[in-house]
Amino acid sequence: MPAGAVSRVTIAMVAARCGRSVSTVSAALNGAPGVAAATREEILRVADEMGYVADPRARLLRRSHSGLIGAGFAVGQAFQGLIVDGLYRACADLEHSLALAAVTAHRDGVAGVRALLADHCEGLVLVDPAIPDHELGRAGARVRTVVVCQTTAVAGIDEVRSRDDVGITALIEHLVATGRRRIVYLDGGAQSASALRAAAYRAAMAAHGLADEVRVVPGGADEDAGARGAAALAELPEALVCFNDHAAVGALMELRRRGVRVPQDVAVCGYDGIPVTAATAFDLTTVRQDAALIAEVAVRTLLARVHPELAGVPAGQVPGALPAGVIREPRPQGGWAYLVAPELIVRESTA
Repeated sequence: MPAGAVSRVTIAMVAARCGRSVSTVSAALNGAPGVAAATREEILRVADEMGYVADPRARLLRRSHSGLIGAGFAVGQAFQGLIVDGLYRACADLEHSLALAAVTAHRDGVAGVRALLADHCEGLVLVDPAIPDHELGRAGARVRTVVVCQTTAVAGIDEVRSRDDVGITALIEHLVATGRRRIVYLDGGAQSASALRAAAYRAAMAAHGLADEVRVVPGGADEDAGARGAAALAELPEALVCFNDHAAVGALMELRRRGVRVPQDVAVCGYDGIPVTAATAFDLTTVRQDAALIAEVAVRTLLARVHPELAGVPAGQVPGALPAGVIREPRPQGGWAYLVAPELIVRESTA
């Protein structure tokens, strides 16, 4: 320390003198509840003796700009892992940190969101959140919230997702171009995007004059669900469009186990574009969602909401021009939907 400089007394120094934790001293000095009266009196006396003076700038910073973005995601979904990787990169580029709350078999999305709010995150990015609308609305009322890969009826929430209508339409056009007409859709069960993709499948089939061939069968979002769906087919179709890549891998392996040739007997395709689909063992035709771009747009639109003065743009708009392949539409419930174009990847499973 330079000669003549005066060291500012910090909360940590007061805590050390009192023999108390930093959190207890901070709560006492800030008038927060939960501190016994005698303890609070002792801490205030020691702080006064030491010449502690609160830094109003630090308090303002803590209240208005924690620099922390919370993200909720599901363990076991590879595509959501790609989104999280993109969120880390986007946050780093914009000088923010990322706090994660994972949904597991023993921890639901509501618990994750509440934990992120307790961490004083200044905004939330929730990847396909499996939480009730009232919980999502409650979170959105406290901090700015963006949902990724899902559409929601909750007011004032921004969405960032792929154009599933474009992706599914591209798959159907590809299969029809290879001469296939009996095309079945294996749905995603309770997954939020399942209904959107099923509707896109029906519309694309109808556009090709194949409305009478439409067939949606129960499925799910993991390999077991895909295998069960393939095993339950009473009659083999010419092509099977699966809700996602995990289900497609399961369906493909079950068909092979039963001696069905892929793609000669049944073409199989998935959705998401996770890395395993390119493996030689699967060589799966899929629709690749641009996880990195989705994550970047989610972080940028969130920060534009939270700190428009930092972003330098009108509230709610992504800083700078929208990247190629991204369109923005107003949501009827308020807020914006940012839609990212996906890409068809044709491989051996439909060749």
